[in-house]
Amino acid sequence: MLVISNFSKGDIVTVKLSTGEELVARFESSSADDLKIVKPTVLTLNPQNGQAMLIPWLMSIDAHSSEPVSIKGSQIVATARPIKGLADSYTSASTGIATASSMPLGESLKL
Repeated sequence: MLVISNFSKGDIVTVKLSTGEELVARFESSSADDLKIVKPTVLTLNPQNGQAMLIPWLMSIDAHSSEPVSIKGSQIVATARPIKGLADSYTSASTGIATASSMPLGESLKL
């Protein structure tokens, strides 16, 4: 049973899946059986310069859509709030809104 009570709609969340993938997305809602997130991305390293970057998790969905993606609760290992630099980079990349503290992702993570 999936129980997530410490997030509000619109919060930026990190979700660790049983497959090992770590997603960063906007929280929509949760129930006993699933988690709904919007614009899911995955954190990866840029092969050209080694800096961290966010890429779409599902390449076949409309990147501009705000329609939620459902993930079965049985596939979720952990949920948490990402570090501020990562959350700011996600917000900037997914909405085009730059926060006052937005930095390039690689710089904000200090990888």
